[in-house]
Amino acid sequence: MSCRNHPQTQAVATCTGCAEPFCHNCLVQLSGQNYCGSCKVLALNGREPILENRLRPCKEAADALKFAFIGLLCFGFILGPMAIFKAVEAKKLMRDDPTLLGSGKSTAALVVGIFALALWLMSLVSRLS
Repeated sequence: MSCRNHPQTQAVATCTGCAEPFCHNCLVQLSGQNYCGSCKVLALNGREPILENRLRPCKEAADALKFAFIGLLCFGFILGPMAIFKAVEAKKLMRDDPTLLGSGKSTAALVVGIFALALWLMSLVSRLS
């Protein structure tokens, strides 16, 4: 069995929180239990580590992506900044809570939101000139 973070290295134990295999460099002992980096953060914050099958999607990332794509079609001057704000908010939430999924959605929303806002600004400049 190989380490989840280092596939070329043999795993020595599994994490108490997520039950994934890790090498000795990836595990830390807290109260006699082995934890990986993500589960260690939860355990230190006083929360019970959550198993991988309990990961949940980040609602803010999904909302940001919706705003970004709708802003691409219409109301880019309103929905573009909203998508950017929601995407940044989602990234902060995911950084603080490792059980949230949606990093790709928030990144896509950020890019599409900036693009929608840029398109709106270019259309405004072309109308004024």
